[in-house]
Amino acid sequence: MATTKSFLILIFMILATTSSTFATLGEMVTVLSIDGGGIKGIIPGTILEFLEGQLQELDNNTDARLADYFDVIGGTSTGGLLTAMITSPNENNRPFAAAKDIVPFYFQHGPQIFNSSGRPIIGPKYDGKYLMQILQENFGETRLHQALTEVAISSFDIKTNKPVIFTKSNLTNSPELDAKMYDICYSTAAAPTYFPPHYFATNTINGDKYEFNLVDGAVATVADPALLSISVATRLAEKDPAFASIRSLNYKKMLLLSLGTGTTSEFDKTYTAEEAAKWDAIQWMLAIQQMTNAASSYMTDYYLSTVFQALDSQNNYLRVEENALTGTTTEMDDASVANMELLVQVGESLLKKPVSKDNPDETYEKALKRFAEMLSDRKKLRANKASY
Repeated sequence: MATTKSFLILIFMILATTSSTFATLGEMVTVLSIDGGGIKGIIPGTILEFLEGQLQELDNNTDARLADYFDVIGGTSTGGLLTAMITSPNENNRPFAAAKDIVPFYFQHGPQIFNSSGRPIIGPKYDGKYLMQILQENFGETRLHQALTEVAISSFDIKTNKPVIFTKSNLTNSPELDAKMYDICYSTAAAPTYFPPHYFATNTINGDKYEFNLVDGAVATVADPALLSISVATRLAEKDPAFASIRSLNYKKMLLLSLGTGTTSEFDKTYTAEEAAKWDAIQWMLAIQQMTNAASSYMTDYYLSTVFQALDSQNNYLRVEENALTGTTTEMDDASVANMELLVQVGESLLKKPVSKDNPDETYEKALKRFAEMLSDRKKLRANKASY
């Protein structure tokens, strides 16, 4: 009898623990962040295709889309473009692009976006006309408020000298941010020296004209927009019940997936102090942006890893990044077919790599499958709760 009683108590404890775990999962706030990097957006595009495929398989739903699972999706530059692609609605109010459409988009349009033929002697490397044409054709008249989930797309206004963050949650107080998606996407991608800055105007709450003069959000040191994305989620906690669990910065109740576009940090430094000592202003200008972006991404990952580990929630944060890029794959504007195929290989190979050297058995593929399971379970729990 005592054995039977102990067994029943054990079963009760397991069920109670499982129930608590699932309840906690149902309260989770989910965030996806996508770095900038030009044509290197093929790398996170490959990762997103894998993740969306896993979600479709788990939920037995070929129409499942990333926007169905993430509360906030943030991006800078090429990451901002991906954010808009997977959150902007089509005529059926579903994301107009599936994750599997991302890489083909780069292959189809990359060579013409990064085509410098006919470039004037003075000015940026690319005129941006084809990029704007493609954005207008794909996004049409869609505006920010129509995004299917909260977004956080960064840019920088060179006239006001301030970052501009396009989020749906800010529209009540700042309706001028309700820009057309093609204006937002061009602005976040307008990297200095590569594309011209972008001017457009909207209207304030009083109906007055509001002008933007924008360049790439990486200028505001958000090449890795993960911190920006969770900041947007945290602000929402004050007014949206779906985000209430993180009101006290409780990252235990957050799932964060951050996707990079690759660095060369596993190799020796590209430059030595002896070399750089001879540089003039132009040479520094050519190198400093890459250094700044790499440092920004590293520090963001360092901070987030520290916070999640301190809360014993390291499994809630996953940074997917290739740190061993070489040759042409390091270039943000090499849109040759050969290089784009290499970037696809980088993304596919990254899935097989270990997340850390301390745990070689935990590959990115396994980690993403685990993440997909949590996203799927959490979506089902919220759906069940809403049905009561």
